[in-house]
Amino acid sequence: MALIIGQYKKIPFEYRLSVIYLIIGALWILFSDKVAANLSENQAMLTVIQTYKGWFYVLATAVSLYFFSKLHLNRFRKAESIARENEKLKTAFIENISHELRTPMNAIVGFTEIAQTEGASQEEIKQYLGIILNSSKQLLSIVNDVMDTSLLESGNSYVNNEQVELGLLMDNVHAYFSPLMKDNVQLKLKTEGSDVAIYTDKEKLTRVFHNLVNNAIKFTHIGRIEFGYQIEKQDIVFFVKDTGVGIRSELQHTIFERFKQAEIELANRTGGTGLGLSICKEILKLLGGKMWLESESGKGASFYFSMPIEKISA
Repeated sequence: MALIIGQYKKIPFEYRLSVIYLIIGALWILFSDKVAANLSENQAMLTVIQTYKGWFYVLATAVSLYFFSKLHLNRFRKAESIARENEKLKTAFIENISHELRTPMNAIVGFTEIAQTEGASQEEIKQYLGIILNSSKQLLSIVNDVMDTSLLESGNSYVNNEQVELGLLMDNVHAYFSPLMKDNVQLKLKTEGSDVAIYTDKEKLTRVFHNLVNNAIKFTHIGRIEFGYQIEKQDIVFFVKDTGVGIRSELQHTIFERFKQAEIELANRTGGTGLGLSICKEILKLLGGKMWLESESGKGASFYFSMPIEKISA
C-alpha cells in the first residue's frame, strides 16, 4: 500500500488531476443514467433530469476543483516562501563565510611573506608564526563547521559511545578557553561536586561545549561565563550561561536553524560561520538529548541541554 502511494505521488500534479477528473466523470455518467432511468420512464421528464444532472455535475466539479487547486496552491506558495527564505539565508551564509575565510587567509599569507623578508628578528618571526598558527586554527574551525554540517545533513555522522569522565572533560574545556578569555570576563566551571562517568560520544559532547562557550565569549564583553552540569533524576543537564548581550525574543525560536545565525553574524560581524548552534542541535539529536534556551535581550543567555545517560560510577 505504501509503495502504491509512493508511486502515485511521483506522478505530476496535472496528470493526477486529469485522471481523477476523467474517472469521476465516467462513474457519474454510468451510475447517474441508471438512477435517472429508474426514477422515470417519461422521455420529457428524463430530459429535465439529464439537464439538472449535467448542471449538478458542472457545479460539483467546479467547487471541488476550486478547493483542490486552492489546497495545492497554498502548499506550493508555502514551499515557495520557505525556498525564498532559505535562499536568503544561504546568501547571508555564503557572504559571511567568505568574509571569515578571507580574514585568516590574508593573515597567513601576509605574515608568511613578512617573515620571509630579510632583517626580521627571531622575536618578530616567533610573533608572526604565532599569528599564522592562530589564523590556521581559525581556518580549520571554519572547515570543521562546514564539514560537520554536511555530515549531519547527509546522515553520515555516527555516535561512538565510550566511557567519559565528565570532570576531566570539563577541566579540559576550561583549560582550553581560559587563555582566550577577555580581560573583563571570568570563566567559571560548576559541577555536582562528585565525578561522574557516563557512556556517550566524547568528541561530539566536547564539540557542543566548544561551540556554546565560543559563542558566549563572542557575545560577552563584561561579566562571566559559567558552564557545567547537574544531575536531575535520570537525566544530566548541561549548561552554558553568560552575562552577554542576550538574544531578542523574536530570534529565539529560529536561532537553532541552519544558516539563521549566519544572518545575525553578518549584521554583527562577531566572527564565525553561523552554524555552531544548528550543529549543536543536530549532535544532540544523535546523542538522544534535547536543547533549549533562556535569554533576555541585554541580560545574557543560558543554553541548556540534557541527555538521559546511564551513570556508570559516582
